[in-house]
Amino acid sequence: MLFKRIIILLYLLPLFLSINYCQQAPGSNDLYIASWNVENFFDLLDDPNKNDDEFLPDGSKQWDEMKFERKVLNLSKVFKYMNEGKAPDVISLEEVENNVVCKYIAYEFQDRDYIICHRQSPDERGIDNALMYDRNVLDIVSIEQIEVKIPSGKPTRDILHVALKRKNSDDTLHFYVNHWPSRRGGQKESEPNRIAAAKVLRESVSNLRKESPSAEIIIMGDFNDEPADTSIQYVFGGGDGSMSNNNFINLAFKPYEEGFGTYYYRQDWNMLDQMLISRTFFDNKGYDYEEGSFEIIKPDFMITKEGKYKGSPIPTFGGKTYLGGYSDHYPIGMKIKYIPKN
Repeated sequence: MLFKRIIILLYLLPLFLSINYCQQAPGSNDLYIASWNVENFFDLLDDPNKNDDEFLPDGSKQWDEMKFERKVLNLSKVFKYMNEGKAPDVISLEEVENNVVCKYIAYEFQDRDYIICHRQSPDERGIDNALMYDRNVLDIVSIEQIEVKIPSGKPTRDILHVALKRKNSDDTLHFYVNHWPSRRGGQKESEPNRIAAAKVLRESVSNLRKESPSAEIIIMGDFNDEPADTSIQYVFGGGDGSMSNNNFINLAFKPYEEGFGTYYYRQDWNMLDQMLISRTFFDNKGYDYEEGSFEIIKPDFMITKEGKYKGSPIPTFGGKTYLGGYSDHYPIGMKIKYIPKN
């Protein structure tokens, strides 16, 4: 079975990637960037430092090899649907237990050479943020783990800051991967926790912009708030103005206003998954946003076809019931294009 081959595959992965890398040609000037909360993507091993008992073979979800393998294949199928069948060049993932589960997705691709950026965060359940990129297209510059402390006092996911650069150049892209505290206990009651995360993000991005005013920055992930909520507005606009609308654009705002969303809850669509991009993506040099390319990724095979959840993504679990689906969130994506600097 798939999971029993984990040790062998982990040792062989560098060889596979090396072979892949030598066979691949550099990508085009365009990049497809995606973000996806993949819904509790756990391995099968007990981590004594995490509350992962629910997702073990003898846990309440009976998370066994069959379910794990199906999850890997399902996630990979959606990857392969993205970017007109070419899969994303860069994708952030939320709700992954570790980098090992991400590697299983990488194994499914012969024409992509995915590298995983991940750091363990203090979340009690052990779910983290990660970023995967194709090293045929981009090179790593740096990885930063940004701690988030919230009023509730509970440990939560760190923000992952990854800097990547265009191959054979100094053109750098900054990615901030977020999974802000949940709405558990009520949206308003839990809102201070997400505002705290927004403040941490705001400070980091503001510092980056002071050092590099022309930095090209992409803020993405599952914010557990919508574009008009206080926490997002604190990042997107307002406050002291250093992160005003003149500096960042929330690509998810218009679809949100039109009633679309990525997460279906109590017969209502929520736009929890978002991408905010710096205004430097509109300056006709370096990377620029491809107008109108932002999308909620909804392959037909992922959509619930009937019942009260019609139109929503088929999840892995519906409560305690195993459904064998993909995720309870739809992914989002966009394209950026490279314009040489004069």
